[in-house]
Amino acid sequence: MGKEEFNKLKVKDQVEYINQKLDKKSLTEICKDINISRATVRKRFLKQGYVFNKNNNKYIYSSEENNEAQKENKHENNTKVLEEKIQVLESKIEAIENKLNNNFSGVNIKKFEGKTVSRCYRLYEEVQKEFSKFCKENSNYKVQDILSMALYEYMKDYKL
Repeated sequence: MGKEEFNKLKVKDQVEYINQKLDKKSLTEICKDINISRATVRKRFLKQGYVFNKNNNKYIYSSEENNEAQKENKHENNTKVLEEKIQVLESKIEAIENKLNNNFSGVNIKKFEGKTVSRCYRLYEEVQKEFSKFCKENSNYKVQDILSMALYEYMKDYKL
């Protein structure tokens, strides 16, 4: 059969012709005999819903049921991936909450009102570094509020 004669056939008949020949020859040989490229055959058949099944060594019609099953399988895989990602995010959120709870447990800074005054006090370097670190960890409070609260609590606990 020549190229022109093959092209005149309906796609279904073309598929049947190719499938009959595939019992004895390869697709490359069949296309060479017809004088048509394999890519043309593949694209033409694919447009009409036919796919090559390697197990059967034949073109088969990819029914809507197959397509729906493939879509459902993809949907299930996507759902599993999303569920895994959600679990990872939940564990990260839990770790952040634990860290926040540990950092802020016992830290209750009162917001003082009134005029502020500036004083200069000498501190030991080690104490200043720890205080600076504490202020960074509790950056949602003003340094003046943290310092005021620390002095206030100390004076309250150790009234002479």
